[in-house]
Amino acid sequence: MCSDCPQILMKRSRLFLILFTLFLTLTACNLNGQPEIIYVTATPEITLGPTEPPTLVPTPTIPPTPTTPPEVALQLANQYLTNGYYENAVSTFQQIIASGGAPPGIAASAIFGLGRASLREGLFQDAVNALSQFIAEYASDPRYVQAHFLRGDAYMGLSQWQSALQDFQFYLAQRPGLIDSYVQERIGDVQLALGQTQSALAAYKASADAGRSLVPLVALREKVAQVYLSANNPAEALAQYDSILAVARNDAYRATIELRAANTLIGSGAETVGLDRMETIFTNYPATAEAYQAMQSLVAAGRQVDDYARGRISFFYGDYEDAIESFTRYTTQRPLADVPAQLHLLMGQAYREIGNTSAALVAFQTLLDQYPTDPLFGQALLEQGRTRFLANDIPGAIEQYLRIANTYSYLPESAEALWRAAYLYGTNSNPTESRTLFERLSSEYPDTEQARSGLFLAATAAYNAQDNTGAERLYARLATTTTGDDQAAAYLWVGRLAAARGDQNTASQAYQLSAAASPDSYFSARAADIIAGRDTFARPTSYQFQFDDTAQIAEAEAWLRQTFNVEQEGALWPLSSALQTDSRLIRGNELWAVGAYTEAEVEFTDVIEANNTNALTSYQLAIFLRGIEAYYPSILASSYIIRTAGVGTLEAPPYIARLRYPTYYLSVVEDAANRYDIDPLLLFSLIRHESLFDTYATAAAGEKGLTQVIPPTAQYIADELNWPNYQHSDLFRPYAGIEFGAFFLAENLRRFNDNAQAALAGYNAGPGRAIQWLELSGGDPDQFMTAITIDSTRTYVQRIYGFYSIYRSLYGR
Repeated sequence: MCSDCPQILMKRSRLFLILFTLFLTLTACNLNGQPEIIYVTATPEITLGPTEPPTLVPTPTIPPTPTTPPEVALQLANQYLTNGYYENAVSTFQQIIASGGAPPGIAASAIFGLGRASLREGLFQDAVNALSQFIAEYASDPRYVQAHFLRGDAYMGLSQWQSALQDFQFYLAQRPGLIDSYVQERIGDVQLALGQTQSALAAYKASADAGRSLVPLVALREKVAQVYLSANNPAEALAQYDSILAVARNDAYRATIELRAANTLIGSGAETVGLDRMETIFTNYPATAEAYQAMQSLVAAGRQVDDYARGRISFFYGDYEDAIESFTRYTTQRPLADVPAQLHLLMGQAYREIGNTSAALVAFQTLLDQYPTDPLFGQALLEQGRTRFLANDIPGAIEQYLRIANTYSYLPESAEALWRAAYLYGTNSNPTESRTLFERLSSEYPDTEQARSGLFLAATAAYNAQDNTGAERLYARLATTTTGDDQAAAYLWVGRLAAARGDQNTASQAYQLSAAASPDSYFSARAADIIAGRDTFARPTSYQFQFDDTAQIAEAEAWLRQTFNVEQEGALWPLSSALQTDSRLIRGNELWAVGAYTEAEVEFTDVIEANNTNALTSYQLAIFLRGIEAYYPSILASSYIIRTAGVGTLEAPPYIARLRYPTYYLSVVEDAANRYDIDPLLLFSLIRHESLFDTYATAAAGEKGLTQVIPPTAQYIADELNWPNYQHSDLFRPYAGIEFGAFFLAENLRRFNDNAQAALAGYNAGPGRAIQWLELSGGDPDQFMTAITIDSTRTYVQRIYGFYSIYRSLYGR
């Protein structure tokens, strides 16, 4: 998975995230917006991509006046739309139309844009009016058919179902073979609202049979199954579930669908067959909640279930009492030698969960006595130590862990046991013994993660105890036994400690090695700052946001040819013939053109992931997607160029690096940064981490928009800004997300006297915690990072630091 993917998965939890999660469970418009006009019923031939490489051209920001040239006003209106100023976009489009002097092409674009802007703002009647005018006056415009689709969506917003149906049917007749599946789904939704259930089901069936990516297809089948159930047609619902099971691979998802299928059968009177499917869930998916529900149904129906399997299912579900009772029944019905080792392990864990420490220890000991050669033997030893620890018997836990390390050194669990003993010594006022054990761990098990973690803990403890000599020795040992981020961190601390004792030569060498160890990481960026004599998050003296794209594209493509042995002649950036005919990209492009952004991104992501080891294809996709303002997918595609090359971002050509670290919404960010006196590159770094420039990003705690502000904080900011009629969905507008994020970041910067590390920690975890961490660190930036007690917050600050270092190199002077 690419380095950008974790934050993608954390933040994209609207419908797209739902579909992307399903993907994990399931292991004719050109770039200039001028689609080919189609009136025939044959599948249209769609050409994707521009004839010139897209560039980011500065857009005028001064509000239009009656004397503003219409082409400039149109450009401004479209920029308003991109930045989320929908009211301003509507007003500007209306001004162009009212002027009466715009050339026909400009006037057509203004009316079409007015319809799109009104639809985005939720002014459905205004959208219908504008799109109807466009349809009436510009029948030969390439966007004529797409205007019907957009008007259909507007009619749906007005609950004018029959009109919506006519528009979608017209679109489908004029542009068949493009996005039929998505159009048919909308037709089905409309017909269902009209009470035409059978027609709706026929449309849904056509939707499922037409082409779309696998992930949205299974989501559609789930929806269709529910409609069939509502229509009292369980057989067809069951067929949809079985179609899903034919392609689903993840156990948890399969169990969910199997349970729905079983309940459908039972509800329709086919109880025996339904219970048979419950038994399938019971047998095949024991770790799922659905298995527990199936077990309850089987028991209630009088079917016999295996007590060992029942105990496992109850344990995984968290019903520990039933697990213990089931395991006990199982063990009393057969000889001890016939009882599986795992039963005793689970029995011990279940007893521990209900607070019965002595019974838990007996269960683990039974496994040890009866199965000395079983693979679970070492885990049972560790579980005895953990049970004593959870019972607050710290000396007993340490004794157990040391017994494992001393007696069973051949077991793979020995390294973990030694780490736990050392950790418990360190957290219970015995740092000397802790350090001794961590060093022993690194000597006896040097290639383990426990050894690396232990050395870091020992080195940190030595530093905190002011044993700088011991700390430097331990960090130096780490530096020679680790790679990547760990090595960069170790060399950074070697450098700091060498500098503290006056050895500038060693310090300089260590910083250089740290900067080279993991180029995109926090530690390498921090070392580079020290080498350059820069403070953390030091602002550049000036910024450069405009570049000679022609020259830099030539440089990038020369690098691609050399790095990947590309033999293709001519420009490399245009979409290849394979991409031009890729049905996923064609569907995504058309969906994007008609404002179905969520569905489009699913299709785009599908084609990006399918080509994620092909740097040339990723390059072409990144440029194409940037050109249509599909920012998040463009960043994802660009990340695969650099990942496939195996280099740091700044080791790639600047043009490619800026595809991965872009400055989208530049005018809005610059305006907010100027008003709040914050570094625009810091704001870009925060946006990139929070949302990857996906303005519709949503996370589990309700964070929304480009800067991911949580609801209580957002309400506080809205009150401070006197934001009119604030709703949390306002943050989906790019300018609003940027405004709220800039306000809160600036507030934290003022609170912490422009200490960006502390401000970011406060932004993520709250200012109260950040104040405590800052006090513990004494203001030292590296100590501040170790003082942060929340792993996710430490990672948050570190990543933004690394991002900022890259942004400063790309755009700072």
